[in-house]
Amino acid sequence: MFAEEFKQHISKFSTSPFLFIGSGFSRRYLGLPTWELLLMEVCEEIGLKKPYNFYKSNADSILPKVASIIGKDFNELWWSDENFKESRKEFASLAETKYSPLKFEVAKKIKSKNELIKNDVIDKELKLLKKINIDGAITTNWDELLERIFPDFNKFVGQEELIFSELYSIGELYKIHGCCSKPNSLILTEEDYNNYEDRNAYLAAKLLTIFIENPIVFIGYSLDDKNIQSILKSIIKCLTKEKVEKLKDRLIFCQWSPEPIKTSIIDSTLLISDTVIPIKLITTNDFIEIYTVLANNKRKLPIKILRQMKGMVYDFVKSNNSKSKIYVTDNLENIENIHNAEFVYGVGLKDKFSEVGIKGIELKDVLLDAIESRNWESDKISELCLPYLKAKYIPYFKHLRTAGYLNANNEIDEDNEITEFSPEFIKKVNDMKQESFYPSANYIRKRKEINDKYATFSELKSDNNQLHIVLYTPLLSSEKINLNELLKFLQDNKELLENSTNGTHFRKLICLYDYLKYKK
Repeated sequence: MFAEEFKQHISKFSTSPFLFIGSGFSRRYLGLPTWELLLMEVCEEIGLKKPYNFYKSNADSILPKVASIIGKDFNELWWSDENFKESRKEFASLAETKYSPLKFEVAKKIKSKNELIKNDVIDKELKLLKKINIDGAITTNWDELLERIFPDFNKFVGQEELIFSELYSIGELYKIHGCCSKPNSLILTEEDYNNYEDRNAYLAAKLLTIFIENPIVFIGYSLDDKNIQSILKSIIKCLTKEKVEKLKDRLIFCQWSPEPIKTSIIDSTLLISDTVIPIKLITTNDFIEIYTVLANNKRKLPIKILRQMKGMVYDFVKSNNSKSKIYVTDNLENIENIHNAEFVYGVGLKDKFSEVGIKGIELKDVLLDAIESRNWESDKISELCLPYLKAKYIPYFKHLRTAGYLNANNEIDEDNEITEFSPEFIKKVNDMKQESFYPSANYIRKRKEINDKYATFSELKSDNNQLHIVLYTPLLSSEKINLNELLKFLQDNKELLENSTNGTHFRKLICLYDYLKYKK
């Protein structure tokens, strides 16, 4: 099955994926034209006297050269024609070259096409995209769709910003061909491409660590795309043959098929500069399964916090006058004004912190909180704790209910965009029912007998030993279970949580109480 195979492949890596996004992505979600169609439309709209085919034939059909010739012709028209009076007011002070006017008009056109395509598949894909767990994205696109999908990412526009900025490779968006928000940054003309190629080695050096450490998922490109070939060629030049091996299986190409086919993943190869690189090739008609796997790819902390931590540590290590509020210590008593620290890095301090400090909240804490409230903030527990606990039986519903994440059907909305709940987490929570807490099959067979014999939980409790109370209670019809009596039993017997024999059954019973009290 594709989802399982892709999930296993992604889980082989210790880092989260990076997306490498091409023009097919923007065509799919914004309906943007191909590069040539964009040039044709702009050529017609800006009022040049010569038809597009004149420029194309004079440029030998080389699109960057087409853009250069159009740009030269348009430059004088833009500065004099009344039709561009408003454009001149907005952009005249920003003009840097004779190609700037064309870039201004192209950028305006791209910005104007910001309405998302509407259909059920696209809607579902975009909702999943907002939940995917990735370390960052690289794109050659000029539009601002990725900024809308990943609003918390730091954006770097063009080679200049990338080469001369400190990159943390987490929570970052690299727009290597520029952005419509900065028209002069667009890689559009032949001159732009020549300058870009001249500096490509510096860009490749910046991206090298990402390609060596992260799986890279390519979306919106064909395998023979010149932009991808160029980047990979520059990266390979930086590597020895042994290091090139590290790229193996890290490059994952998603190839869209117009036919309604079943999504599949196979081994394939890519030839770059006489070097054959093994890749994974995904063929799909829609991206729902791909995004679902990436959304279920678990991260220990939200990306905003990870990026902030990495940035502060980087600043702390690099600078003699760090502005980061970080303390590194092996003795908490020596720290003055610890409340001013944003992060504390302790060496050998684990035992000196409180139960819910550096150690973090554990399953046992959440189970006890379900029956003995600790006055935790439910929204924080719901978002930062519950999705990351690794156990089959977890009392979810108290905090999800209190934080307002359950809808009128007592479920988390699958299309919930407020939180970063993964589809896997949402499904697990929504699929829970009383039967989820039943004992083993040997005891389930007694369900009818138990319900015939006992009219209430109180009767069952008075007639059975501790073990059978724990085993039989989930089999009772829910209306027979007095929740106050069940809570009293759980509180009186909480030592069973540590019991190696009955601990699992007791955890189930706490989760049943949580389910009946806060979900059902």
